[in-house]
Amino acid sequence: MKYTLEEIRKNINREELLKLTQDLIRIPSHTVYENREKEVAAYIADILEREGIEYCFQSADGDRCNVLATIRGNGTGKSLMLNGHMDTVPVAGMDDPFNPVIVDGYMYGRGSSDMKSGLAAMLYAVLTVHRMKVPLDGDLVFAGVIDEEAAKSTGSRVIAEKGPITDYAIIGEPSSLYPIIAHKGIDYFQIDFHGKAAHSSRPETGANAIYAAADFISAVKAVLIPEFDNLSHPYLGKPTINVGLMCGSAEINKPFLLQQSETFAGVVPDEASVFIDVRWIPGQSIPQIQSQLQALADSILLKNPGISAEVNYIPLPRPAMEISPEEALPQAILESISQVSPETAEFKGLSGFMDSGILYGVAGILSMVFGPGDLSVAHGINEKVEVEQIIKAAQIYTKTALDICVNS
Repeated sequence: MKYTLEEIRKNINREELLKLTQDLIRIPSHTVYENREKEVAAYIADILEREGIEYCFQSADGDRCNVLATIRGNGTGKSLMLNGHMDTVPVAGMDDPFNPVIVDGYMYGRGSSDMKSGLAAMLYAVLTVHRMKVPLDGDLVFAGVIDEEAAKSTGSRVIAEKGPITDYAIIGEPSSLYPIIAHKGIDYFQIDFHGKAAHSSRPETGANAIYAAADFISAVKAVLIPEFDNLSHPYLGKPTINVGLMCGSAEINKPFLLQQSETFAGVVPDEASVFIDVRWIPGQSIPQIQSQLQALADSILLKNPGISAEVNYIPLPRPAMEISPEEALPQAILESISQVSPETAEFKGLSGFMDSGILYGVAGILSMVFGPGDLSVAHGINEKVEVEQIIKAAQIYTKTALDICVNS
């Protein structure tokens, strides 16, 4: 049977949900905090224990663990994961980061937007389904994961490798209650140029790797960026490419650069490396992009005799994500949003990367992003979340979970 929004609202206690959010904000879990996410994971586990919900700790990085909870279905329906990271960025510049005061309808504090409010709303949705004693057909999974803000996404990578693997997943990152059905991938490449060292008084006897690297950078700007500009995605626009770092030297020149010598040794540099950041869209792929970079590097070698080059992919995949708006999950969440927050009932895309890319691109879980909070204030010194968005998010998560995990 389908459960109405009115039934769900009766089972959501506003004060309890806001206290849960505040409690999570009060617990430090930023990336330079000694205990990282451990205290948040323990707090969540205590709640699950009291409620009698099946849960476990999943080792993800040494003694740092994901916390997983499952409400089992009978195996005849679709399964859904509510996935949220427990860590935050550090608190530099904030006056009182762990005091989640509410002022003029906003809750302040580190992680209020990114993403303790989404984490709380997701956990509360699982509590609500459990308390309603709804017989599920598919499993409902809550995953509090580690290490998203450190840019490794270790927690979700472990889930992609070891499970649980569900049919669908919602990542509770701040989306201002808009349903996000696509985001870009982020991948890094290192292009190494190898030349020949020689005395700088006779540069013609060597092969300057820095010159080749400079020509390559110019070609990225003149050739590759225009090629990327010709690509487009309906929700994401065009992919982008950025040269973020270039370094090169002859070995004998390095002491001067490292301030270990007062004199600069005049040697033609035989090594140079260019580091590139690509924000790619669905339809592109890592092998395709690497092939484009290699072809561009090969063209540079024709103008730089004595130079060789290799394009190396830095292997920490952050795939792009896309789910068809016609899939059951986007349709279910859009229907819920239309009832709770009609002004945000519009599919959108994001240029940034989120753990949905791991679940989708590595584990094959059809994923999307939806959560309370505004990315424009996330990580800032005045981070905040609109209180009403937290309440609405919990209602939408609960309604969507029941629509997915209970057969019609």
